[in-house]
Amino acid sequence: MTVVFVAPKSVWRQALATETRAALDAGHRVRLLAEEGPSWDETPLDERVEVQWSGATAVVAPEPALVAVVLNRIPLGVLRRVGRGPLRRPADAAAAWWRRTVLGPSTRRRKARTRALRDAHRRAFLAAALADGDFDWIVLHEPQAVELGVDWLPALLDARPGLVTTFSFEPRTEDAGA
Repeated sequence: MTVVFVAPKSVWRQALATETRAALDAGHRVRLLAEEGPSWDETPLDERVEVQWSGATAVVAPEPALVAVVLNRIPLGVLRRVGRGPLRRPADAAAAWWRRTVLGPSTRRRKARTRALRDAHRRAFLAAALADGDFDWIVLHEPQAVELGVDWLPALLDARPGLVTTFSFEPRTEDAGA
């Protein structure tokens, strides 16, 4: 039996490593759809797990070059130059005010756009990875998997009524002979 673990943000890495190892020990073929990150070094996966990384953390909303230069580099560069002498405190205060009142809202808007782009990327990645349908069991390992699965999961369950869908891997008695 092929078990697909869906962990789009890879938040619960330790549990994911434990459950994929348990599925492998039960004799299943295991595929993992997850997000790559530096924290995977702390909780390594079994070598037998077939991993597909989504790459969503690499997706970033671009900042227009004009905005980056006019609102960020020029004013802060001038304040940094002015702050090298006796005007250090007023220049630091002005730079802090500039970051808070001018750059803060711009950064918040850019973070919201980045979050939306990453969610769209994760949705497209999951749809493409699950399109082949060569699995018998799907484990929605994180709440984010359920949240992203709202789009494709009902259609998948309608098309494949025998598909086992769980929130964690639990060995099943009817699969003991498989």
